[in-house]
Amino acid sequence: MAGKSTKKRTMACKICKKIYMDSSCPQHGDSHMSDEWFGFLIINDTENSIIAKTAGITEPGRYAIKVR
Repeated sequence: MAGKSTKKRTMACKICKKIYMDSSCPQHGDSHMSDEWFGFLIINDTENSIIAKTAGITEPGRYAIKVR
């Protein structure tokens, strides 16, 4: 018998592009979340990362490169 999948989907916020396992962004709420995102960055040290500075990322975490 086939049942519903309990697997959580990763969602990305359309505003800050941060990736979450939940269905809502703590800063922007659930209305700005999308499961259509492509590529990701993992930023650990925002102060010494050229990529974080270029992307405007100020908090460590996982970020989507593109969110639809």
